[in-house]
Amino acid sequence: MKYFFCKNNVSLATADGVEARKSLAEREGFDIRKLTCGEQVHSANVVVVDAPLVGRGALDLESRIPECDALVTNIKGVCLMMLTADCVPILLYDKEREVVASIHAGWKGTAAKIAIKTVDTMKERFGCKAMDIEAFIGPSICGQCFEVGDEVVAAIGEQYISGMSKNGKALLDLKFANTMQLIEAGLELDWIRVSGECTYHDGLFSWRRDKTIRRIGSGIYL
Repeated sequence: MKYFFCKNNVSLATADGVEARKSLAEREGFDIRKLTCGEQVHSANVVVVDAPLVGRGALDLESRIPECDALVTNIKGVCLMMLTADCVPILLYDKEREVVASIHAGWKGTAAKIAIKTVDTMKERFGCKAMDIEAFIGPSICGQCFEVGDEVVAAIGEQYISGMSKNGKALLDLKFANTMQLIEAGLELDWIRVSGECTYHDGLFSWRRDKTIRRIGSGIYL
């Protein structure tokens, strides 16, 4: 298994996106023809990538797997990648069953427990056991920067609020929320690795700060 959190822009919404992805594939060692991406819509939809879906969304937006924010596969060489610019990228690996998953968890996906649903899909489709799954949580907006309104607090739960901002708004810790959901799904805390980087204050691509269309790419493959 190999995984990466690419801090260079790999969004196909920009003119350099295709070449950036080709360079990423060469650098990380995967076949660009097997790069697979979904149409991220802030859902809790999980798709298992079988042979007919391999390569969807690799170099064009039109072929993306529609309306999904998590991908799972056991096919060797297939790189599952999610794009983020504040939302939480989560990569999963079952070392016993040889299954990988890539998740895009914004506040809506987190509220809908997409991380738990992805683990459940791994269990149901491939016989995975939560105790065998490693998780890698990548750079995203941190709990000191993510101001949210009352509707988000109501959807997520007050237990994931890390404090109040100077503007009097609640501060949501998405990394903590998803870490706790993975533990709820049965993962061991020692197998969950969390990046300390914040997209907002560490100068990475941030929708909240810049309204950017550029994106970090988070991928994993067998």
